This record gives sequence, structure tokens and C-alpha cells, in this order.
Amino acid sequence: MWHIQKSEVCTRQQDILRIVRVIVLGVLLVTGIFVGVGSGKPQAKETLDSGPDVAIIDASVKMDISEMGEITLGTIPDERLIVTITVQNTGNREAPGYKLRAYLVRVGREDEIGTQIGGDITDTRLGAGETRTYTKSWSLPTHLKRGEYRVMIVLDTSSYFIEPDTDNNRMTSQQPVVPGALTGPEGSIPVYSPAEITKPGYYVLKRDIDGRKKMNVFEIKTSGVTIDGGGNTIRGLSSGFNSGIYINAGTAIRDITIKNVVIEGMDAGIWMYKVSNSVITNCTIRNTANMGLRLDQSNQNQIFDNTFEKNAIGIGIFQSKDNHIFNNLLKNPHNAVVNENERNMWNTDLKSGTNIIGGSMIGGNAWFDETGEGGFSASAQTYSHEGISDSPYSLNANNIDLYPLSRSPSKPSVATTPVPIYTPIPTDTPVQEWSDSKSETPPEEPVSDQVSEPLMPDVVNASTEESTPLPEQSQNIQTEEAGNTEEPEPAPPSRPLSPYADISVKEITGPETGCPGTEFNLSAVIENTGGYDADAFQVRFYLTEDRQIDGKDIFLGEKTVRNLPSGSEQTLTESFIIPKLIGLKNYYLAIVTNTDNSVFEDKKENNNGYSSIRMAIRDC
Repeated sequence: MWHIQKSEVCTRQQDILRIVRVIVLGVLLVTGIFVGVGSGKPQAKETLDSGPDVAIIDASVKMDISEMGEITLGTIPDERLIVTITVQNTGNREAPGYKLRAYLVRVGREDEIGTQIGGDITDTRLGAGETRTYTKSWSLPTHLKRGEYRVMIVLDTSSYFIEPDTDNNRMTSQQPVVPGALTGPEGSIPVYSPAEITKPGYYVLKRDIDGRKKMNVFEIKTSGVTIDGGGNTIRGLSSGFNSGIYINAGTAIRDITIKNVVIEGMDAGIWMYKVSNSVITNCTIRNTANMGLRLDQSNQNQIFDNTFEKNAIGIGIFQSKDNHIFNNLLKNPHNAVVNENERNMWNTDLKSGTNIIGGSMIGGNAWFDETGEGGFSASAQTYSHEGISDSPYSLNANNIDLYPLSRSPSKPSVATTPVPIYTPIPTDTPVQEWSDSKSETPPEEPVSDQVSEPLMPDVVNASTEESTPLPEQSQNIQTEEAGNTEEPEPAPPSRPLSPYADISVKEITGPETGCPGTEFNLSAVIENTGGYDADAFQVRFYLTEDRQIDGKDIFLGEKTVRNLPSGSEQTLTESFIIPKLIGLKNYYLAIVTNTDNSVFEDKKENNNGYSSIRMAIRDC
């Protein structure tokens, strides 16, 4: 009985416990439903906003073979693309995985997927906010049609658990890809390494080339060769006798062109031996231990539009003649060395155009010191032509730059040459010539400080020899000695003729008075006392108060004088109008010869001449 009652009690307790559990479970279930209904949508939104989001932020490409080793001349290597891709996870959670693929697409059809290059780039676990860059080297497919292509990078996000909301999963590079660019133009021979060239052709450098201490980085042994550097650099190390480009076949060769290349280091940049009718242009040669450019027994070559800087010697020319060297920039401790007995031309005819230092006239060369801030062309005076020195630059008697370039600002004065230092005391009475009296003969004139740069020593010595007496002085001396019964002393030996032209003004005559606004005639006798003919040059006429030509003087006009042979003289007769607003003063008639520097002279102090009396300007 007791046992039955105890069993009943246990059964009731278990039933109560089950009921309680059911009630609790029901309450939890109902609570969960309401919570889910009330917060379901916000939870879904939060999940999307906080997911990973990988974006391509940069893509670039270039064709490059710089890391390849020696490539034999005539061999064409596989063209390779260096592709750089940068991605970033802009989301708030780690990206579990993604893939990147690269395609070539034709320019103008970038919206179409093209040919895939290389393999997939697969990566995992890119943290929130993390950036990662990939650089890949892939061969360019050989079956591509000619034309321009771009590289398109596509991001594959199929491995995301939650697809990101992004538009940054595709990017096209800005740099174009041109199949065949590393092989050069059609018909050309690409060059990737040092080489000996024994066949004519058009050779194109396709990368920088380091010859280190190789004897000659390039050696040309035949005529009819063009080397186009394409802006690339040939470099090496000085070993005592090496060069960047050595042109030597043992016999005379011709028709060589070197252009668009930078050469640095080594002993000589370009060395030409027995070469003719060839061209060196648009090259930069620097930091050579010996010479930037050397010519030996090489004639009739053209060297222009080049830069020679920081070489021991810029240009060396030995036993070579008739070479044409112009519009080059030279910035070296010694800019040029050349044999004295061989004639070369160091300028072209003056013409409009942008020169090597940015001026508006093309003529000769720019001669600076090693810094590029000093030297002849930094301060040479430019009266006649903007950016062209009025004084020539002389290497020796046969090598003269007639139109050297200048960075010096143009001067307002019309004078182009130094003028005599002697200045007579101005008076209202006519002033006689120096030769009228022995006591009035002025002392020997010093060289003017206005000379922009002295000539080479051999030229200076020739121009500083003691000059012969003026004709008037000689005549006076003979007149005085005629009355003397004593034996006259023998005349000193005559001075040999200068190898240059020497234009001087022998006499100027004109009226003693004049009126403003009226015409007058001026007559001048000029002569060439040098040993070289003066073909053509400009002459200018002035009125001056003080026998010093400067900006305050009155310019009357100019004339071209033609054919003044050595030892001859010519009379110029011109008519001019006296300016109406001229001051009522006394003026000398003045003439300045060779104002355009068309004729080279080793001395120019006698290019100016003045009348012996002054013309009085009075109201009429």
C-alpha cells in the first residue's frame, strides 16, 4: 500500500516538471519570434555593410627587357610585359579570398574582354583596410595583330561568402602596349648588348647598355651604318683607352650617323678614325676621362645639336679638316683642342631658329666653363644679333667660331666693337687730326676692356706687335727730313701682313655746317691692310659729340660693303638727312665698320673712324 502511494507521488512530480519545461520552452519560443520579427531587417543590413570589399586601385604596365643578360646582335628576345597591380580591402571585414586576371584589349575597344596574359593571381586573407601590390612579368603573345593594346585587370570575387557591393573590380592601364616595339621599326636591327658592327644597316638601341671596362662598347667596321640610341644610355668605366663607340675599319669609311644617344664614363665617348661624310647629332656625351668626341684623320663630317659636358676635353680634332661643327653646347674644363694647320668650320650661316641654349638665332656653338655658369658664352656682348656674340671665339688661326652663342642680355648700344680710348677735349673750334703736329700724336692705345674674351696666345701675339706709323705721320717725318743734308737713317723693316683681314677707316670728310632737316653728303675712305680679303660686311654712320660711339649718339644709316681685297681701299659716298630735332651743337662724323662681324679680324680697334673737324648744327 505504501509502495503504491509513493509511486503515485513520483508520477505527479514528473508531470509537474514536464509542464514547467513546456511552459518555459513556449515562453522562450514566443520571445524569440518577437525578437526576430522586430530585429530581423536591421541584422541583415548590418551583415552587408560590414562585409569585405576588395577594389583595384591602380594598374600599370611597361615593356621591359632590362633584366635580361647578354643578347647577341641579330637575336630578338621574347617581348615581356611588367604588370603592376595594387588592390585594397575597403570593407570592414577580412576578405577570405580572390583572384586577379590580366587581359590585352585593343585601344578603342576597352569594353571587350580580350586575350588573357599570364596566369591567375590567387590570394587569401586580405585584412580590412589592407593594401597589397603585385608585380608580374609575362611574355607577350606572339599571335597578336599589330596595333595598340592596353592591359585590363579583372577582379574575381566568386569565393566571397557575401558578395560585396562595389564597382571597382575592373581597371584598364593607361600605358599602351605596342607589339613589336622592342624590335624597332621595320627594317631596323635591334641592339640589346655591346656589339661589333660589320654590316651596313639601321641599328636601334632598345635598352641602356653597360660595357663596364670593355675595350669598345660598340665598334663600327663598315660604311653605311646608323646607330639610333632611342634616348638610351651607353655607359662604361675608364680603363685607359676604351670608348663608347669606336669607328675604325683600318681604311677610310663614310656615311656613319650616330644620333639620339647618351654616352657617359669611359675614356672617349665617340672616336672616329679615317671617317668622312658622317653625322653626329642629338647626342649627350659626359664624364669621359679623355675626350667626349675625338676625330683622327677624319674629314667633312657634321657635328651639331650635341651636348658635351664634364669631359676632360669636349672635342679633340687631329689631322682632320673641313668638318662642320655648330650649335653644340660645351661645358668642360677644356672645350676643344684642334691642330693649328687644319681648317674646320665652327659655325653655320646665321638663321632664325631655336639654338642649343634656347636663343632665337642659330650660328656657332655655346662655349661655357665646366659649371655652365661662366666662360665665353656667359658674358659675350651681343649688340648686333640677339643671342649671338659680336666677338668671334678663336681656337687658332684656322679654327674660329664667327657666331658663338651668348646668354648675355643684348646691350642697347649699337656699337659692336671696342673704340679708341683717346678722347679729344671738346671745343667749339675745329679739332685737327693727330697727324697735324708731331707733338699732338697720342700715346699708344691700350687694349679696351670691352673685349669680351682674348684670343688664343698665338693670335694675341700676332695682334700685339708694334704697329707701323700712320701714313700721315710717315709723310710728316719725310717732309722734315727732306731739308736735312745728313744721310737719312734706313727705314725699319716692314711688318709682315696679318693672316686675317684688317679693316680700318682712313678718312672721313663732310660739311662744316648743317641745318636740322636738311640733307648733307658724307665721304669716307676705308681700307683693308690685312692679308685676307674682306668679302662683305656692314658699315654704320653716326653723329657723335665725343668720338665715343654709344647709345647717346645719332644713328644716320648703314651700308653693305662688298669685296674689299687685301691691300685695297674703297671710297664710300653717302647722303643723309640731319634729324629735325637734333640739338644745336657741334658733331663729329663717325663710321663703324664690320658691325655684323661678317669678316674675322684679329684686331678691331681701328674699325671706328671720325672726321677731323666737327660739323656745326645751326638754325637756318
